[in-house]
Amino acid sequence: MKKIKSLLLLVLCLTLILPATLTSCSNDEKDIAETEIKIGVLKGATGIGAAKLKKDSDDKVTTGNYNISFYETANVKNLTADILNGTVNIAALPINTAAALFNESGKVQVIAANALGVLSIIGKDTVASVADLQNKTIHTTGQSATPEYILNYILTNNGLIPGTDVTVKYYADGTAAAAGMLAEGGVAMLPEPATTATLAKNPDLKIIFDVTSEWNKISETKLIQGCLVVNTEFAKNHGAAVDNFLKEYKNSITFMTSPETVAEAANLTVTYGLLPNAKIATESIIRSNIVCIIGKEMQNDVSAMLTVLFNANPDSIKGKLPEKDFYYV
Repeated sequence: MKKIKSLLLLVLCLTLILPATLTSCSNDEKDIAETEIKIGVLKGATGIGAAKLKKDSDDKVTTGNYNISFYETANVKNLTADILNGTVNIAALPINTAAALFNESGKVQVIAANALGVLSIIGKDTVASVADLQNKTIHTTGQSATPEYILNYILTNNGLIPGTDVTVKYYADGTAAAAGMLAEGGVAMLPEPATTATLAKNPDLKIIFDVTSEWNKISETKLIQGCLVVNTEFAKNHGAAVDNFLKEYKNSITFMTSPETVAEAANLTVTYGLLPNAKIATESIIRSNIVCIIGKEMQNDVSAMLTVLFNANPDSIKGKLPEKDFYYV
């Protein structure tokens, strides 16, 4: 009798639970299939990871429905405006820009870290250590942005005071910074693909320091420069579609960074105007440290990086560390 009652109770529980579960699955599948996700990424290193996803979306072989746009690097302000007003649902942005947007508006959440440092220091002469840059001029980009804070962090942790022991000159872009170095001497700290393009044009130049490697020598925090953010309201209404996007974006990252597929990946970056040619693209992909870190690991890594930026200059992220609602986990 007890066994019969137990069996009846189990049947009753399944009767109550299964319809709700099936409805939930059905709603998720509908959200994934029917929701168009408008994605904006900047041309250059931080946009590389989305190239395979763009091709698969155009070929109609993705589970999700994606509309991917590539913005010129000079148009980062347009991209931030579009993610805030909902014209774009997901955007690839510098990590400090993402935190600043959250602190100003609360309208974005970070969903993934996607670039672990895209900077190199190049020049003609061999330099044994960062400390040996004393009395030299560093030509670079990114004043009042992550490159400036990263450079200052590395210099000060190697005993150099920026502006006193080392002269730092800032330019509008990597091409101008490289030209400044070639004209005046010293070294240049450039992002990808400017590093690879400059080396290709000037055989007497070489990479003196990989900035990510130098960072790792002095910090336990991962050097996160780029991230993906989602419009908060969009994530609230379309969680299943966002979660599915992260899976397919991660697959895209794997394809774009795998040695077995790097040749095809390089061609895709040229097709979509992210990089100028396949040779530069192949080397640039290797040097760009492209990743897809999500969930709790992403929260821990991004939080640690933002703490470094906050300590360097609170204004870089609008004066405070983001609250926990900033992290989409």
